[in-house]
Amino acid sequence: MKCRILVLFILFSLAAFSQSEIYYYKDYDANLDVLEAEDKVFKLLEYNILEKQSDAVYWFKIPASNSKENYIFRIKNYRANNSIAYQNRRPLEKIKNSRFTSYKIQRDYPVFIKVSSEYSAYYPVELKLEEEYHFDESVQILINSFYYGAAFLIIIFSVVYYFFFKDNSFIHHCFLLSSLVFAFLASDGMFNFFNIDGTIIDNLILFNYFFLGFFSFKFAHNFLLVDNYYPNLKKYSQVILANIFLFVGLFYFFRKSELFVILNILTFVLFLTYWILSVLLIKKSGHIKLFTIAFVIILFNGINFTVLKNFGISFFDNAPFNMKIGGLVQVVTLSFAVVYREKTLRKRNSYMRTEIINFNKEIELLNNNLDNDSKIKDIENLSIREREIFDLIVVGKSNKEIALEVNVSINTVKFHVKNIYGKLNIKSRKEVLTIDKNQ
Repeated sequence: MKCRILVLFILFSLAAFSQSEIYYYKDYDANLDVLEAEDKVFKLLEYNILEKQSDAVYWFKIPASNSKENYIFRIKNYRANNSIAYQNRRPLEKIKNSRFTSYKIQRDYPVFIKVSSEYSAYYPVELKLEEEYHFDESVQILINSFYYGAAFLIIIFSVVYYFFFKDNSFIHHCFLLSSLVFAFLASDGMFNFFNIDGTIIDNLILFNYFFLGFFSFKFAHNFLLVDNYYPNLKKYSQVILANIFLFVGLFYFFRKSELFVILNILTFVLFLTYWILSVLLIKKSGHIKLFTIAFVIILFNGINFTVLKNFGISFFDNAPFNMKIGGLVQVVTLSFAVVYREKTLRKRNSYMRTEIINFNKEIELLNNNLDNDSKIKDIENLSIREREIFDLIVVGKSNKEIALEVNVSINTVKFHVKNIYGKLNIKSRKEVLTIDKNQ
């Protein structure tokens, strides 16, 4: 155990030392070539480059050294694909199947790397020994496998629960989680890992904004039962969603960074709306408390990574490991919230079903009593002969026996019985006995 800690300490020390060997120069006019860049005065890079979007180009310089080891220079931003590295004024090839733009270099000559982006100037660069780089990548792939595997299982469970319980919250949760996982896959550089064309990746990320907004709206609205508390909020959310769709289309055609910033803000506002709503409803049930916790994790990652960084601001480090931990907590918490909600609703529905059954029984009993009371009063409307025949029916006499006893024909008895049934609104001798018991 001590050896492992020592190895990790050495690797982190090397990483800190390597970072100090990177220099940078900001080309405001974006017109330098590698020959001109070599003559510029570069500054020591102490922190990651993070500025709002501009037309400036950044140059990074790795000075020569006596080391014979192989190094990996990497820009850990999935959007920083527009870069080129030079050594001896010749371009270097990018490492294939790498999550982020990476170059394998030797330190016998200085290396210059030119980087630009249509989005914010966020360039978290690193310089590591090749062995250290591969070790870090192995650890990160292991973490990714665990995270995406867990997320995939929860997506599958959501689909199964949907077919089992027929609750739309589960299928909306499934699609929302799929959109979030897709966003994590993109920011984690997993699409670059498979050498997918950068334009395709950008378009997939862009259209995912609409799906993310739509399914977050559908899930949150259904999950929180918003129509029961704030019925007018649906129209407000639909307006935000329509604007998200609009700016997705505008950015697709015009590729203006300002449009992309607005798109991120709109998406954040939609999430913020439902998080505030969950805070207002937090005392309603336990599953809303879980929802509030899960959504606040999404908000913190969202405002820092997708909103503030577009303005060159960052409150905390969105390191991949931190984002995975936050994402996993969010996924698990939200899943528990969905299951807990279903359990609560089923318990409530079972209670309501029992109450309705008992209420119907009481209503039925009350109606029967009212009917019997009405029929008892109707007995007073019978003629003397009809009342005489009625009493004989009560003691169980047949029509023939009644005819002999009152000395009339059987047809006359049938005629009187028919009149009795009509006046008392009954259909059988069994109902006659019921009336008699209630007298």
